[in-house]
Amino acid sequence: MTATAPATWPDSPAGGALGDGRSALATCRPHDLDALCQVVRDRVALGHAIYPQGGCTALDYGGIPRRPGVAVDTRSLSQLIDYPFADMTITVAAGMTLSALRAILAEHQQRVLVDAPFPDRATLGGIYATNTTGSRRYGAGRPRDQIIGVSFVTAEGAVVKGGGRVVKNVAGYDFPKLLTGSMGTLGIITQMTLKVRPIPEAAAIAWIPFTSVQPLTDALDQLNTSGTRPIALDLLNPSAAGMIGQGLGLPGDRAVLVLGFEDTVESVQWQIGRLTTELGRTDLTVVEGEPTAPLWDALTEFQARSLGPIGFVANVRPSSVATFSLALDPEKWSVQAHAGNGIVRGQALGERTLEEAAGEIDALRRSAVRDGGNLILARCPTEWKERLRVWGQPRPDWAIAERVRAALDPHGAMNPGRFVWGSLT
Repeated sequence: MTATAPATWPDSPAGGALGDGRSALATCRPHDLDALCQVVRDRVALGHAIYPQGGCTALDYGGIPRRPGVAVDTRSLSQLIDYPFADMTITVAAGMTLSALRAILAEHQQRVLVDAPFPDRATLGGIYATNTTGSRRYGAGRPRDQIIGVSFVTAEGAVVKGGGRVVKNVAGYDFPKLLTGSMGTLGIITQMTLKVRPIPEAAAIAWIPFTSVQPLTDALDQLNTSGTRPIALDLLNPSAAGMIGQGLGLPGDRAVLVLGFEDTVESVQWQIGRLTTELGRTDLTVVEGEPTAPLWDALTEFQARSLGPIGFVANVRPSSVATFSLALDPEKWSVQAHAGNGIVRGQALGERTLEEAAGEIDALRRSAVRDGGNLILARCPTEWKERLRVWGQPRPDWAIAERVRAALDPHGAMNPGRFVWGSLT
């Protein structure tokens, strides 16, 4: 018989942080898979909620933890499991950091096409649970496109596996994709198999300033039929261009299109030349070779900046990105948009009251929803989360997602309150 969970949150922070001002009853650090399964079984039997943690780079992301429970730190599960580099796949434990994975792959001149802020802290399980992505998503695809196998521990302490080491594996539930972005509410990711790719021979990033919306929109339209194949296509408003270009010698007083290219030396040089011809621009700045690394990092780290009280992520049609992004006052908002994907990230500048923030977010969300998208809050004060609706406008498929969650976690023990089904009750 399951015991009743504690009625109140602990007063002492000694048990560890869960985010949003909540403290854990304890932090468990299992040293292997068997220990993890036992921790989950024991704690769920006591009525405790389970809050998976890795590098804690997104500890306040999502809704507010709903009921008292324990943090489960997965960082001890960080070993390399299998790396048949000739097959272009790697299997690792999910507590491994992105930096550690990159170091392993670099020995064979390979890489994984996943980007995340704080790579020295961010674990692979956390990156996939939060569906973290960066500018290379345009050409490389989403995190879920890079994962072909996954293992996870359910709320009953059972190990479930899905997918496999071969790319063509489609039998049954597609657990690798289902777990991606699940916020730890379906189970604790313990192992994953990822596709890897060769490190490209050359890289270049074109930095192209614009003074108004129409020429920028025209340029984006031209790129739809371009002979080039950029791996990244970002739009920065003037304040974001200033922040990201600062210290890198790049002009940041206007809106900027950022196009990234990675391929052979000949291909990258040809694409930069073709881009210059197609856009008819001679004032673009091109960063090539090793100096592209800090610029890639700055583009990725923008989403983790805490510039003001709130940060949002909206999705709109790619054709609406320029209008949506540049309608925001650059004195009040710093904006980075993955223009080819229709993803817009906004960071508030300066102070806001709750009602001021609510008015702005409600208007932006209505605009995104009219365009067939939505708007979520990546960051805001805990006491604002309910009013601002961190997961955005409710969607019909949330009910389907809730049924999947209930099937895998009938106890409601896994990360309760954090994901969209917390908005259904």
